[in-house]
Amino acid sequence: MAKEPKYRLNPQTLMVELKTEKHHRLLKALGVLIGGLVLFALYVWLYGHVLGQDLPKTAILKRRNADWLSRLEQIQGRLDRDGDVLSLLEVRDDRIYRSVYGMDEIPAAVRSAVPGAESRYPDLAVLDRNNLLRRTVTRLDVLSKTAYVQSKSFDEVSALAAAAGDKAAHIPAIPPMDPSPGSFNLSSPFGVRNDPITGDGKMHTGMDFACPPGNPVYATGDGVVILVESDFYGYGNHIEVDHGFGYVTRYSHLADMYVYVGQPVKRGDCLGTSGRSGRVTGPHLHYEVLYRHEYVNPAAYMDLTISPEDYAAMVRKPFRR
Repeated sequence: MAKEPKYRLNPQTLMVELKTEKHHRLLKALGVLIGGLVLFALYVWLYGHVLGQDLPKTAILKRRNADWLSRLEQIQGRLDRDGDVLSLLEVRDDRIYRSVYGMDEIPAAVRSAVPGAESRYPDLAVLDRNNLLRRTVTRLDVLSKTAYVQSKSFDEVSALAAAAGDKAAHIPAIPPMDPSPGSFNLSSPFGVRNDPITGDGKMHTGMDFACPPGNPVYATGDGVVILVESDFYGYGNHIEVDHGFGYVTRYSHLADMYVYVGQPVKRGDCLGTSGRSGRVTGPHLHYEVLYRHEYVNPAAYMDLTISPEDYAAMVRKPFRR
C-alpha cells in the first residue's frame, strides 16, 4: 500500500507544500557533491593529460623550485671562483712562503678533507633529487675547512717571519769541533763511500771528524734539543738539535751528553764530548745536517779555515747536567 503524501504549511508563503523526506535531501546533496568531484576530476584530467598543462598550484611550485635551482647554480659559480682563489693562495703558501722559511708543505688531504662530508646530511638525500643542494652544502663545508687551514698556515708563517731576524743565528754555520790544527782529522766526507765495516758502496750522510775521545762537541746554531739517545748498533750516543727554518743537526758516537730534550741551546754551547759509541771502527764525531728532512752536505754550512781565536770567541765552556 503506497504511503500517503504528507503536506506542510510554508510559513513564508502561507501555502501548503508537499513535505519531502530528510534523507531525500541528503541524497540530493550527496549527488551534487559527487557530481562536483567528477567534474573536478574531469577538469584535472583534461587540463593535465589532454592539454598538457600544469595545475596552478603545481605551476607555482615549479616556478619556485626553478628559482631556487637558479640560486643554487649561482652559488656553485661563486664557490668555483672562491675555490680558484684559495687554490692560488695554497700554491703561493706552499711554494713561496713556507718554502722560504723551511716549512713543510701542507698535504692536500689536510687542507680540504672533511671526514664524512658525503654522508653528513642524510635528510637532504630525500629532499634533493639531483643532489645539487647537498653538493652545494658539502662544498661549503670543504671550502670553510680549506679557508681555516689556510688562515692557520698564514698565522704560522707570520709568526716565523716575525722571528726571521734570528734566522742567521739558527742556521748551522760553524764547525761542531774546535778547528785548531791537529784537533781532528776529516776521515770521511759527505757522499757515497765504501762502508768501513762491510766494504759495500753506501751513501755517507754526514762528515766524520776523527779525534781522540773527549773532544768538546758544540752546537752549530741556535735551537732546541729534540733527541738525546743511546743506540748500541747505530749512532751510539747521539743528540739532535732542531734549529727551526727546516734545519736539524745530529751529533753521533759521543762519549758524554750534557743536554736534555727540550733544552734551548745557543750556537757554541757544548753538547757533549766525542767518543766511539755505536757502530764505529774508531773514535770520531759523525756530524749531519738535515734541511727539510733531507740530508745535505755539512761542508756547505761551515768554514773550516776559521781561526782558533775566532772560534774560541763563539763557544762556551762545557756545562753538565
